[in-house]
Amino acid sequence: MPAVATQRGLTAEEFWQQYAGRPYELVRGEVKQRMPAGLIHGLIAMRMGRRIDAVASVSKRGITVAAETGFRVRTALGESVRAPDVAFIRAERLPSPLPHTFADLAPDLVVEIASPNDAYSELRDKVDEWLQAGVQVVWVVDPQRRVVEVYQPNQPIRVLRTEDTLTGDPVLPDFQLPLSELFAELGEE
Repeated sequence: MPAVATQRGLTAEEFWQQYAGRPYELVRGEVKQRMPAGLIHGLIAMRMGRRIDAVASVSKRGITVAAETGFRVRTALGESVRAPDVAFIRAERLPSPLPHTFADLAPDLVVEIASPNDAYSELRDKVDEWLQAGVQVVWVVDPQRRVVEVYQPNQPIRVLRTEDTLTGDPVLPDFQLPLSELFAELGEE
């Protein structure tokens, strides 16, 4: 989607004041409009969020957030506010009190779900930004291909398929999700 033409070089604070609650992201100072997610995207996000939250709640390891929560990401190329589909933050890293605006920290785990119209280069750009910001694990879920790509700093990409089980190491060691369950009932491949 095209960027909003006159909105370049914004800080996270300015972005919050002008665009809070609207379907936009701040990408290295530039405001970009975002299309609402489709049904399968939302279903996968809910399944992932529910499973991560169940493990995190039982073990009291931290909190899981979804619903397009904004996180401030600082890179050498500028400031961004990114909204992952699902994020997990370990308990010891949570700010107190919790902010009402964007979270000024990188989550420990980020889940990005590919939509049919997402450009792979844009997804990789997000992954790279998350890893540069300090995220320990990024999962890119592709419902169309029925795969999950696992990214960690200084590690090769791991590609998991329907017969594999996704684990939460090193962030959520108790987390396990067979991908056959994640991709169940999505229709024909």
